[in-house]
Amino acid sequence: MVYQVVLIGDHKQLQPIVKNQTVKKLGMGRSLFERYYTMFHENTAVMLDTQYRMDICKFPSEEFYDNKLKTGVPQPSSVLRVDGRTMPLVFGHIEGETIHLVVKTAKGNNNSKANQKEREKAIAKMLVEKAGVDQGSIVVLSPYNAQVSEIKEELINKNLGKITATTITKSQGSEWRYVILSTVCSVPRTELEKELDGAWMSKHVGSVGDPHQINVAITRAKEGLCIIGNQELLRLNKTWRHLLEHYTCHNAVTNAEKISVHHS
Repeated sequence: MVYQVVLIGDHKQLQPIVKNQTVKKLGMGRSLFERYYTMFHENTAVMLDTQYRMDICKFPSEEFYDNKLKTGVPQPSSVLRVDGRTMPLVFGHIEGETIHLVVKTAKGNNNSKANQKEREKAIAKMLVEKAGVDQGSIVVLSPYNAQVSEIKEELINKNLGKITATTITKSQGSEWRYVILSTVCSVPRTELEKELDGAWMSKHVGSVGDPHQINVAITRAKEGLCIIGNQELLRLNKTWRHLLEHYTCHNAVTNAEKISVHHS
């Protein structure tokens, strides 16, 4: 009797979370799927190359999938606007302040990050009240539990409690009409003028610069994706720099306060 095992997944999305540095150096940060793909993909891998969300695929296709990713649905009309132009993708620059908070999780207390200026952006409120988008069709994502907790509280206070707020990690496999991504990390401009090294980047960019997390976050939307963050800091990271160059070419990078929506 012959047995056949089929693995289905995406090695370009989230990897195992390994906090022990010794174990990580031994290679446990790479999934079994990624190991097998690297070893045998030429003979045994089949790529499912068509996605059925909005036409988000150009940048992820170029950056992560060797230009093989296709879109199998027409682009729906986004309600996001910048300077009077309708935009399915937009990056809103904001210079906030990163603060460190302790949040309670099922596994105990964890140190995390939040950014008040990003939390207070009213894009979700505009989507609901001006554009008439159903709250259940919107998600606010962030890499950090503290920011998610702060955003949930802010949404409840604004009677927007049916909007989902969750981490990028927990969003994998899900989709929403509109995705708002709060990247959180920010530093004063004077910090960016220093000679930067790996330790500085790890401290100030950290997991938000992980290409796997970026890939997951920017591929959840069906109609519109709005990213809020400090572009000057994020451009120091290779993947974010490529994304911002792509968005800039499409006139999709602006100051966060210039983002608006169509009125219903």
